[in-house]
Amino acid sequence: GFVAEARCLHNQGFSFLTFHFFLSQRMSWHQKNSNEERQQQEAEVTGANPAYHCHSYSQAYENRQREQHQARRKLCVASVICTFFMIAEITGKYMCGQIAGSLAVLSDAAHILVDLMSFLISLFSLCLTSKPPTKQFTFGWHRAEILGALMSMIIVWMVTGVLIYLACMRLLHPDYDIDATVMLITSACAVLTNILLSLILHQTGHGHSHGAQPALSNASLQAAFVHAIGDLFQSISVLISALIIFFKPQYKIADPICTFVFSVFVLATTITILRDILTMLMEGTSKGFAYDAVKARILTVEKVESVHDLHLWSLTMNQTALSAHIATADSTDSQKILRDVTQALFEQYSFHSITIQIESGEDQKPDCVFCQEPRD
Repeated sequence: GFVAEARCLHNQGFSFLTFHFFLSQRMSWHQKNSNEERQQQEAEVTGANPAYHCHSYSQAYENRQREQHQARRKLCVASVICTFFMIAEITGKYMCGQIAGSLAVLSDAAHILVDLMSFLISLFSLCLTSKPPTKQFTFGWHRAEILGALMSMIIVWMVTGVLIYLACMRLLHPDYDIDATVMLITSACAVLTNILLSLILHQTGHGHSHGAQPALSNASLQAAFVHAIGDLFQSISVLISALIIFFKPQYKIADPICTFVFSVFVLATTITILRDILTMLMEGTSKGFAYDAVKARILTVEKVESVHDLHLWSLTMNQTALSAHIATADSTDSQKILRDVTQALFEQYSFHSITIQIESGEDQKPDCVFCQEPRD
């Protein structure tokens, strides 16, 4: 060590002051190294056992903020496009005379207006969901997104119903004239516009995901996308009938027939999102949160004997809450078990919130109504 080096210096004739300086420098160097090693060990211990907080593992808030920002941006762009196309169609009445003033153009402009109303409803619902929780609405305003999506679907059904009614009237009273050229131009523009809207509103699914947790999905954006797809189908039906009538004017009955056929497609596109909306309004579990899989994940945690009174419910399409009672073999270490269960769940799922109640296995009652396993 440094003592042997000091003796060597002394034997070689170095003075006492030189020896003392050398000794102090070597001791300072060793003390510095010892402090660095101790700080490194403390950092490793701190990293291995971070301070526990009940929301430390949750990524739901960050995911929700990113999802809402993306949805608002897409809906704003779609609203601008709808407004521009609607103004262009109505302005054409004064620029192109009788052609632009036809019923087909004005009807399509009204249809775009309905789209714009649906997008604005979705934007308004997103603004409500960003409001903080209150003492009356302790979960916040997340369900406003679901109600907005439901209103958009109701609008889709109403518009489709009106189109079916008009098609029936044309079948019963075939004494009408169709300007195939105007119909062809209008429907072609509508198809292009709705394709653009569908591409903008489509959710690419680049959200944050853990294991079985699905990518981010916004109900308002999904409802607007379904609305755009429905309009696209209607525009395609008008375009097909316009092409038939343009080349075969005597087959003008193709107009109401195509309306009937594609109205069925439009209604079919709403079934999936309507099922999801009703599931959330009925406090159901969203996709990606299988009851049996979540329970099995909890049971894999050490010292967990059983799980009962497990509840999963969705605030939105990707905001799921969990509560459960857990019976343990060692109630003296309940805080560690609570941390382990919470960490295990957040590592695989992106829950909005998790509430766990730790109980002793001796306190369980097999005949308790609330502790029974739910039916499939």
